[in-house]
Amino acid sequence: MTEQEFIESLNLCVKCGVCKSQCPTFNALHTETQSPRGRVQALRYYIGGKLHPTPKLNDIMFSCLLCGKCKTLCPLGINLEEVFYYGRNLLQKTDKKRNLFRLFSKFAFQNTDMSIAISKPFHKIINRSLIHKGLLPKDIEYCETPFQKTGVFRAKDDKIGRVAVFSGCTVKHVYPELAFSLGHVLSFHNYEVVFPNAEVCCGAPFRSLGMDDTAKKYARKNYDIFRHLNVDAIVSLCPTCVVALKMYYPKLLGESFSDNIYDVSTFLIDKIKAATKPFEQKVTYHDPCHSINILNTKHEPRQLLKSVGAEVVEPDKSICCGFGGTFSFFFKQTSKAILQASIHNLNNTGASSIVTGCPNCILQLSKQIGDKPIYHIIEVIEEALL
Repeated sequence: MTEQEFIESLNLCVKCGVCKSQCPTFNALHTETQSPRGRVQALRYYIGGKLHPTPKLNDIMFSCLLCGKCKTLCPLGINLEEVFYYGRNLLQKTDKKRNLFRLFSKFAFQNTDMSIAISKPFHKIINRSLIHKGLLPKDIEYCETPFQKTGVFRAKDDKIGRVAVFSGCTVKHVYPELAFSLGHVLSFHNYEVVFPNAEVCCGAPFRSLGMDDTAKKYARKNYDIFRHLNVDAIVSLCPTCVVALKMYYPKLLGESFSDNIYDVSTFLIDKIKAATKPFEQKVTYHDPCHSINILNTKHEPRQLLKSVGAEVVEPDKSICCGFGGTFSFFFKQTSKAILQASIHNLNNTGASSIVTGCPNCILQLSKQIGDKPIYHIIEVIEEALL
């Protein structure tokens, strides 16, 4: 978004308030400044010189989950998500509260393998502290030998195509079993599957911290890695990574990353063979925000679950889990309130299992759900097919 587009978007808002109706932070706190409309107004005052950078203004802007819901509701079609990204980029130099985290993230994401290795002696201490503070689920573990070492899965029979997988940091270091599941399912359908060793973070954490310049560097690295792989498609188990590659990279780089980037449900929707071991459970599906609000992926995962034998029961409505990356760290109590509302909504379905399409949602939901399994949809598909 250019400066002119940013200012035009702010001026286009008529303060109708439609965006408030399903905003997770507004529904949790019922405070105008925690609504999209309130944040737009704060940015208007800041640009007009009526507000100066303060910790309160910064918290107003950085407390948005960036879930994308307001963009889908705005009757004028304002890209509010990009407006808030631009606002964060403007304010990040004055935002002292998150400066240390910015420095840490630059180091940690530069080489996640090295970061995990260096912190290995302190894992138990760090995890115990974060679990105690409610920032991690109790059974969390980091993978010290990340999935990427595996490299390539061969097609089961005659190869029909070649697919590259963008693993994402959470799958790579927290849930590497999901990458194996994806590799098995794709190779079963006769795809050769490539996991590029040199993949780096998608850059979404940096954009959320107002660090567009850093996000652009990571986008360039991934662009240079994946464009030389000669693949038919790029698939990811993380909707946030898909959004970054598909939506953010063209804005950051000024060129398309690829025309064939898919969330796993979208890629598999017309490819799944009949289940050999039907997944005969009553499940409810938790929609990741970036899937339903930005990628418009709603029916595909439900259709896939039904195709492998699951009985899908719907929650009353789709509610954000409250993760939002750095949001759950800096706004812990609000994140917890949103999570509790989401869990209450899911539990009311009476389902025996919860399925989602996002590893970060699994991480968040696992903080408070211990009485029923939480699956990534690729695990359900693998269990039913193989």
